[in-house]
Amino acid sequence: MDTVKLELEVPRVIAEYADINSESYKKRISQIMLYELVKNEKISIGKAAEAMGMRKIDFITDLGKMDIPYFDFSIEELMEDAKNARLNEVDSE
Repeated sequence: MDTVKLELEVPRVIAEYADINSESYKKRISQIMLYELVKNEKISIGKAAEAMGMRKIDFITDLGKMDIPYFDFSIEELMEDAKNARLNEVDSE
């Protein structure tokens, strides 16, 4: 993974309690930052996984372990998408 060093100002409580030198902690922070880029449609989930040196499915699985949803839809949006997909399927026949 190609990296750059970032310097951030954070609340003191983070420095007091977070194990900021732990590789697993650094990985988790990177994943959260990449997820935000995906969520804001700056990069794809595949590009985020690539940046972490992971397979896409492994990145998605790790997000789930951190209680970060892969699908960010309400049930209403999901139902509407399913309805549209069925309509498109009928139209193409």
